[in-house]
Amino acid sequence: MELAIVGFGSLGRSIAAGAVQSRFLLPSQITVVAEPGTAGDESRNHARECDLQLATHDSIREAKVILLSVKPQSFREVAAAIGVVPRDGALIISIMAGTSMATIRAALGGQARVCRVMPNLAASVLRAVTAIADDAEISAADFKRVEQLCASIGKSVRVPEALFDAVTATSGSGPAFLYRYLESWEQAAERIGLPKEIAQTLARETLFGAAELLRVSSASPRTLRAKVTSKGGTTAAGMKHLDAGLDAMVEETLRAARDRGAELSAS
Repeated sequence: MELAIVGFGSLGRSIAAGAVQSRFLLPSQITVVAEPGTAGDESRNHARECDLQLATHDSIREAKVILLSVKPQSFREVAAAIGVVPRDGALIISIMAGTSMATIRAALGGQARVCRVMPNLAASVLRAVTAIADDAEISAADFKRVEQLCASIGKSVRVPEALFDAVTATSGSGPAFLYRYLESWEQAAERIGLPKEIAQTLARETLFGAAELLRVSSASPRTLRAKVTSKGGTTAAGMKHLDAGLDAMVEETLRAARDRGAELSAS
């Protein structure tokens, strides 16, 4: 049993799919522990369709890696079902928001090797960016295993656990902020006269193209923006309005998300 995934929701499924597609693991090396109830039935059916194994909480302590992909409010019950994980037992990787490594370790008997990671929504298309707690008390070999698993769903960066609330605000919540901006962009395009379908196509394809150009270019966003913004032109006229208060609004948005994450962690 190489990897046991506890909680097989969208992120757990994405990580399993990435591990298999990247050939990091075979389906037969992945075990799923689904939660009780209707959602658990759906998860078990999905696991079977993907040729993954099924197990119970108390039978996975011998796995090499246990991925905790449950809701934070369910963790205490899950930890009690798993039981004590010794120092030389499974490496624990958690994607639970607001639950510290110290809390996880204590709930599993006080000795477990624990690392927190924070992927985002794009894991479902294997384009996530994942933060890895670089102050986890684990070995270099453990870190390599964590990074290999995260690489199967996209890119990763190492940051101290103390910055995970800021990470959640920036990349965890980030997709929602971008989608909200796109909603506003499409609606504004309609209000200045474009038909709805054309407004959606123009806004979305512009976003896709601009993102791809940024990805393949070595230029900074500021440099790329300057290429489109000629003095006295249409872009400059629009930027005059966009720049008014934009930086402060974005900072306030991230601060609000970060501070709420800290509140949830404290509670």
